[in-house]
Amino acid sequence: MTKKEFLKAQSYVKKALKDAGIILPKNAEIEIVDFGLNNFDKIGLGIYLKVNEPEYCSKWMVLKPGQTCPYHKHKKKKETFFCIKGVVDLTVKDKIIKLKPGDSYTLKRGEYHTFTSKTGAVIEEVSTFDSNADNYFKDKSINREPVKYWL
Repeated sequence: MTKKEFLKAQSYVKKALKDAGIILPKNAEIEIVDFGLNNFDKIGLGIYLKVNEPEYCSKWMVLKPGQTCPYHKHKKKKETFFCIKGVVDLTVKDKIIKLKPGDSYTLKRGEYHTFTSKTGAVIEEVSTFDSNADNYFKDKSINREPVKYWL
């Protein structure tokens, strides 16, 4: 991902959150995750991590239209997704769960899942502590670390 693409993705995420009625702090750091695949528009995620404490975590995630977060599981983390805007297709154990604004779904530890949105979406995730080391992807070539550019 080039720096220009990175800045464009961050701008998209900030606008999507604002359009969903979410006000970010002035110096909010937006994570852009392309999973090391360099195809952000299809396989990626924008994240604003609100809080990550040993007991709990909360973040907003943004999917562009047609974008997917790939199949993965967490051995330690339990998480609940709240659909804020758009429609999310959450796949758990090969079952598709359609989340619309106001809907939520809780994932158990160890459940493989993926999610996508045809129209674009904003999701709030509330979970136990979040660590990139607790992401186990079916595709072993995936890297969960966010794209970094020092501005």
